[in-house]
Amino acid sequence: MNERQRFTQKVRDVALEAGAGLVGFAPISRFDSAPPQFHPRTIFPATRTAIAIAVPQPRGALKAVEDGCYWQAYNCDSYWFLNEVEGPRILRRIVMFLEEHGYTAVPVHNPFHPHTGRQIREDQPWGPDGMVSLRVLGVAAGLGELGHSKIFLTPQFGPRQRVYGVFTDADLEPTPLFRGKVCDGCLQCVRECEAQAIGRERNVTFTIEDREYSHAELNCRACAVVHKGDDPRFSPFWNGSEPEGESPSYNKFCQHRFRHLAVCVGRGCLRACLDHLEKTGRIEKQFRLPFTEGSRWKLNEPPARPQQETKEQ
Repeated sequence: MNERQRFTQKVRDVALEAGAGLVGFAPISRFDSAPPQFHPRTIFPATRTAIAIAVPQPRGALKAVEDGCYWQAYNCDSYWFLNEVEGPRILRRIVMFLEEHGYTAVPVHNPFHPHTGRQIREDQPWGPDGMVSLRVLGVAAGLGELGHSKIFLTPQFGPRQRVYGVFTDADLEPTPLFRGKVCDGCLQCVRECEAQAIGRERNVTFTIEDREYSHAELNCRACAVVHKGDDPRFSPFWNGSEPEGESPSYNKFCQHRFRHLAVCVGRGCLRACLDHLEKTGRIEKQFRLPFTEGSRWKLNEPPARPQQETKEQ
């Protein structure tokens, strides 16, 4: 093991000890085909290595939704806590370790509000802040692949993780690209998506080194309405008593308390996918209790509104 490999292993150990489930390293050359406005160097121009970490989501938070019982664990833990507490804490540990050794490192959080404002740099004809696809970052760092729905899949956890990044001028040992296959093209994601936001054909492609990747087109606008629980046909939190133009009280609570709101919780792309991958043995992590037991709950129409009493004339 040479000095570069030894130092890379130290960085990996720091990330794992801090709480990352998976760690991978991508040389900047793996982003040669990236659109310029989504390149790591829009965030840190001196980037030589892009580090990806994957932090597992608790399966129980997903299963509680799959069972139709409890949403708050997902909104609190898998969104607010991972994105705003745990993810930044792990990133900070990695960044400070690199900087202790004389390298510069920039943490890349989730979510983004990209390229707002005015142009600052002559070589970047857009405003700050830069943005990258964290899913593609995970692929470039050798942690996994994109599934049919565009969701990021790893052989360890399937779709059950969140990805964050660190961009550094350290020249670290690359992680080989993942050459296996997690997604088997079952199309459960397409069939179970209530927003009908996922295409049937994998017609979006991109290339990293010698490998071409693909996924279906995703209608993000259609997805967002169902994801956020704004369509009363599919959300259990509408009861029909909401004033016209008002959201359910649960939606307001989540936005106020957690600054995140997920009601669909990936019925197709996340939950149906996870159940299929577990039951077909396509991912390593297995559990005693099946993820989906029996028939899946499903809502198909909005709740009835209370009858208005009419006054006698």
